[in-house]
Amino acid sequence: MNWFKYASNNIIIKRIKEILKKHPFTKSIADYYHISIEEIDSNLQIEVCDLNGKFAEGNGKLIRIDKKLLDQTFFKDNFHFVVHEFFHWLKRRSEEKFYFNDPEEVQSFVLQMTWDLIQGKDKEEVIKKIHPIVKAHFKDDIKFKETFKEMVSNAISLYKIYTDGGEFTI
Repeated sequence: MNWFKYASNNIIIKRIKEILKKHPFTKSIADYYHISIEEIDSNLQIEVCDLNGKFAEGNGKLIRIDKKLLDQTFFKDNFHFVVHEFFHWLKRRSEEKFYFNDPEEVQSFVLQMTWDLIQGKDKEEVIKKIHPIVKAHFKDDIKFKETFKEMVSNAISLYKIYTDGGEFTI
């Protein structure tokens, strides 16, 4: 029986969310990105609508699925469209929660390093102290190295401004 013909969009959406929350694959991806599986219910919206030729789309908060996909083979043959958009949602949720997406947090570490330099600690000592703290927040080593290098550079620049008697512009 083609239960999709008789099910409301709410029932279909509930089933989609159940699969996302319970399937070991999607659970492991959510875990990897440090997104609680419960956020699927609280922060992910799913809509079934006419997408005029597109199969699915998302914007980081909402996944839209073309209603033409919904037939007896949807969960077997077309669920990959949901997984694709789910990954985008996970990445955006992860980025929103990422500690170093907050410019204030980055600047606070820069000022912390600058303070230590002003207090007479040498650059290597400051780096050695802050490096593991910042690194612990990154999964991507390249992004970490780029970010940390810029933070150290900014701290040194602020230190030089301070020692030269210039004015800070933070």
